[in-house]
Formats: sequence, structure tokens, C-alpha cells
Amino acid sequence: MGVSGFSLDQVKDLFSSKTRAFERCEEWKDEGRVLIYKTNINIAEEASKFEIEHPEPHSQFHGTEKEKLKAVKERYEWNKARMDFTASNPSKKIKVHSRLCKYVPKQRLFEGYENKLIQDGSWKDEEGMRGKMQKAKQFYY
Repeated sequence: MGVSGFSLDQVKDLFSSKTRAFERCEEWKDEGRVLIYKTNINIAEEASKFEIEHPEPHSQFHGTEKEKLKAVKERYEWNKARMDFTASNPSKKIKVHSRLCKYVPKQRLFEGYENKLIQDGSWKDEEGMRGKMQKAKQFYY
């Protein structure tokens, strides 16, 4: 082809409507891989998760000695349970798509991004092995 500035690599998908471009980008995204992996939760997540399931007992500074002792015992048991929970190395599952769509209204398009390491199955939860999202497709309308 003798047209200046034209490359076959730059062929763009053009759709009749914004809705159709969005649908096609989402279909392309759904054709990609989905990765589910397990990772340890951080300290803030540990505290939040534990306190949702085990509300912190109220401290009692007044009342009978028996009530104060009961409150101290509850606090001790709660702290022990929290330490046991943290020592168990709680984890969570994370779901990551190899592809995503981003709307760019000024250019009338949806950009498709892809993480090649997830897509080809070589992704690992290690430094340098997570890859990154890179622009892969454009869906114009």
C-alpha cells in the first residue's frame, strides 16, 4: 500500500453505535483468561475481618468488682482470639482478568487492555512476573 502513514497493524474496529462498540469490547474481554489466586491479607485487612466477626468488647471502668473482672476476662479472651487469628496467616482469593475495557469519550472509542502474562498463563505473584496492562485493541463507534 502506498498511502503515507497507513499500516495494517493500525486497522481499527469501527462499530455502528457506542453500545455495539462497548458490547464487542466486553465480549473480547470475556474471551480472555481469568486468574484466581490466593494471597495473604495485610494487617489492616486482618484487623477489619477479625473485628467484623468478633466485635471488640467494651471496657468497663465502673460497676461491681465482679463486672469489672468479667470485662477484663472478655478483653483477654478477645485479644487471645485475635492473636490466634493473625497467627493462622489468613488469606483471600483475588480474581484478575487478563483483559479490560476503558471508555475514551473524546475519541469515541473503548480501548482494550491486556496483560500478556495472565493471557498466556505465565503470570506469577512474584516481583517481575505480574506483567502489566497494555493497550491491545480499539473499538471505535
